[in-house]
This record gives sequence, C-alpha cells and structure tokens, in this order.
Amino acid sequence: MRKSLATAALIASLSLSAMQAFGAEKGAPKDGWITGKLEATYALNRHLNAFDINTETTNGVVHLSGNVETDIDRDLAGELAKGIEGVVSVDNDLTLKPDARHEAQAATEGTTRPFGVFVDDATTTAMVKSKLLANSNTNGLKIEVDTRGDVVTLRGEVASAEEKQLAEELARNTGDVKQVRNQLVVKRAG
Repeated sequence: MRKSLATAALIASLSLSAMQAFGAEKGAPKDGWITGKLEATYALNRHLNAFDINTETTNGVVHLSGNVETDIDRDLAGELAKGIEGVVSVDNDLTLKPDARHEAQAATEGTTRPFGVFVDDATTTAMVKSKLLANSNTNGLKIEVDTRGDVVTLRGEVASAEEKQLAEELARNTGDVKQVRNQLVVKRAG
C-alpha cells in the first residue's frame, strides 16, 4: 500500500512539474495546470474532501461546484483557488451539505477510501501512535491504532486498566477525533 501511495505521489509530482514547465504560454499557466494544481491542493488539505469538489478552469477562471459541509469549507476552497498562480477569478458555486463528510465516510466503510480521506485517517493514526509511543505510561508498540473518519479504534494488550484508560484519553485528545473505540484488553497476570 505504501509503495502504491509513493508511486502515485511521484507520478502526481512529476505530472505537475511537467505541466508547470510546458504549460505556460507567455507567463500565464494553462488551464489544465491550474486545475491539476488546485485538485492536488484540495487532496492534501485535511479540511476538504477533494472528491466532493469539482474544479473546472477556462481562461484562468476557476469554477467550483459540488458539496461542502460548512461556509468555512466553501470559503477555504475559494481562497485556496485564488492563491493559485494564473487564476484570474473564482466562481464559487459550492453548495452546503452539512452531512457531506459523514455520507462520504459511510459510503467508504469497508471499501477503499478516497485518497483525501485516506490521508486524513493516516495523519490521525500517526498522531495518536506518536502520543502513545511518547508517553512513558503506555506501551505504544503493543497498541494497534486504526482511524476511519473521526473514529479511532485501539486494539491490543495493555498491562492495566489505567493504561487502557490513558491510551483512550490520549487518542480522544488528538486532532479531530470525535470517538474512540477502545478494544484494548488488559493482560491477566499469571
């Protein structure tokens, strides 16, 4: 999986570099380069779901359509578009759909997650795992962390009920985590 992600990232990077090098006419980047760069920006942003935002560029004018959860998300998408070199203006027709992220997560449960969701989940997992490893009262090497959306699941064996509770609190106090499924098992002395 990591090899596939690394290959995809390399291809995307090379594609963007090639578009940048060959896509400029008299100093103005071509529409394809603008669209590609903007879609990559959305894919790497943890607050936006790039698969819910449609991007089209014509003569430097970016048209955004699709769904976002909040006004803040809509404004963020527009401001990011305005920041791309060569963008003349932005027509922001994103509509508010408060459950957009949750519907996307529900649709991907048990299936392959969109790249943007996968990146967010991997980031949260790494943050939780780092906290568990850094805390001297938890054995982070024996705790498995899995993230789906804003839900973190902890599995493995711990030495005490206190360590189990501490691991849950460390996970709960990380980033955008809304729920922790604590499936840790206290190892019996024996």
